[in-house]
Amino acid sequence: MIPVPLSKSIQAHGEEINALELNEPTFEQIQRLGLPVSMDLNGNFTVNAQVAIKYIPVLASIPPSSLRDLGAYDMNNLCWGIYRFFMIPPGSLTKD
Repeated sequence: MIPVPLSKSIQAHGEEINALELNEPTFEQIQRLGLPVSMDLNGNFTVNAQVAIKYIPVLASIPPSSLRDLGAYDMNNLCWGIYRFFMIPPGSLTKD
């Protein structure tokens, strides 16, 4: 699980949320949503935001409509949180 604090709270399930906890994606979720990581011609990896955004409500267990209130800063942090599941070894995933 990766906690991602939000700079601005959002509403989800009738509650005010100040942080989202991203659960590790399952095989079925990865198969359905695709890989949120791309590689450029120079071999550099980056977040595929269009795919990563699809993971946020699934891994955070919130309705997709709750994402409408997210600002660009929080959306970017959440996308990089998703990236960590795919590019950082599991033992390295910490709460920091």
